[in-house]
Amino acid sequence: MKKLAVFLSSGEPSFEIKADLEQIAHFLAEQKICMLYGGGKLGLMGYLSHKVKEYDGFVEGITVEMFHKKKYTPDYIDSVKVETNFYDRKRKLNNHADAFLILPGGIGTADEFFDVLNLASLGLITQRIIVYNKNDCWTDLLLWIDKVKNMEMLRTIPENLVIAESIDELIFSLKSYV
Repeated sequence: MKKLAVFLSSGEPSFEIKADLEQIAHFLAEQKICMLYGGGKLGLMGYLSHKVKEYDGFVEGITVEMFHKKKYTPDYIDSVKVETNFYDRKRKLNNHADAFLILPGGIGTADEFFDVLNLASLGLITQRIIVYNKNDCWTDLLLWIDKVKNMEMLRTIPENLVIAESIDELIFSLKSYV
């Protein structure tokens, strides 16, 4: 794996996650895996990207014009691409990733998660999708996925979807995919 697309919040959650992000940053830098993300400097996005750089890792951001104009793009990342809209940004992130890591986040993160999950369920991508269910952030959405599967509105849950309930499970899953 050369590039890991990381989808996560641009906000600060009410629960502790920074120690976990530091472990992820250390792992990515140590394994020389590029962090590919939405290119922001706020919240968890900014914290993780900054930590990867602190560990001498490589960070590539793909942002959108509206955020870049507001100067939400950090100057410390190695590469920045600016897209005109969110659709193009997601397409670039999806096309350049060797795997996907879904960390806690809000609507934007859920949108990115469902986009790659949909592509996987259609057989259009085979990359691993790892969801970190820290503090049950994704539990309700995961239960809904099981529900629509049981109601036969989803044929199958993609085999490349992995749910990690702890940082140890997450790191193990990443290591097994390197």
